[in-house]
Amino acid sequence: MTVAQAVPRWVVWSAAYFALQLGAPMLTLPSGWLLLGGVLLTTLLLMASLLHLVFAWAHEAERVRWLAPAMLVGGLVAWLGWNALPALLVWSRANPPSELALGVYRAVHGYLLMAAAVGLGATLAKLIREKNLLAPVIPFAAMVDMLTVLTPGGFVKQVMEKAPEVAERASVAVMAAPNAPEATARLTPIAIIGVGDFIFLALYAACLIRFGLRVRATLIGLFVALWVYLALVLWVLPALGIAPRLPALVPMAVVTLALNWRAFQLSRQEAIASVVVIALALGLIAWVFTRGA
Repeated sequence: MTVAQAVPRWVVWSAAYFALQLGAPMLTLPSGWLLLGGVLLTTLLLMASLLHLVFAWAHEAERVRWLAPAMLVGGLVAWLGWNALPALLVWSRANPPSELALGVYRAVHGYLLMAAAVGLGATLAKLIREKNLLAPVIPFAAMVDMLTVLTPGGFVKQVMEKAPEVAERASVAVMAAPNAPEATARLTPIAIIGVGDFIFLALYAACLIRFGLRVRATLIGLFVALWVYLALVLWVLPALGIAPRLPALVPMAVVTLALNWRAFQLSRQEAIASVVVIALALGLIAWVFTRGA
């Protein structure tokens, strides 16, 4: 057995996550195409690391039955304790942490949040006893995500408006260029991926692994879809003057269903139920966008 085979995949992708979260912001690049290239490269690498880490954790959770609830409880307790660290260290504007300390705090904060979210998603996945149930469950989750993110009175919008610090704490950072038009700039982590996205991503991953579906193809498809999603949120929509609020579960649902649809063997009733749920989801999407929410 080689060293690469002996090291668990989640350890490798965890190391990649921390390397990117801590190393990328240390890079100072001249503004222009080089900075844009750095943003694109680090965002792509971080997205790949996050996806592989979630799938690796889901694989371990399927292999070890008690691991998912242990990740949920342990990750949540550790995350709550980590949130109390700035107060314990008396961090403030008058007493700010060092750049390295702040980077470590952000990276560990996101890591613990992901661990708890994956634990919850992998635990919920155990309730799905057969693969055919994924056909209605996946679009239903996307429909709920649409309601919480895009509707005027939606939960996410209310939180963003009334308690933005809560939304930031419940998100994982990715890399983005600072807005200031300076001669040189660093890649800056910003909160963008919500905890709910990781919960359902882990749920999908665990089910794909357990039922022997197209895991690798789905992973690649999700990477492409979420990269397009991030590009829209970070650059395209702000450039058009549109609020960058897009539900990530919608492209995740489309990719997962499209790449695995042939594996489902639905009865007549299951097929009808799935079509109804998908139709409701599509109708909701159309309704939300026509309202201009």
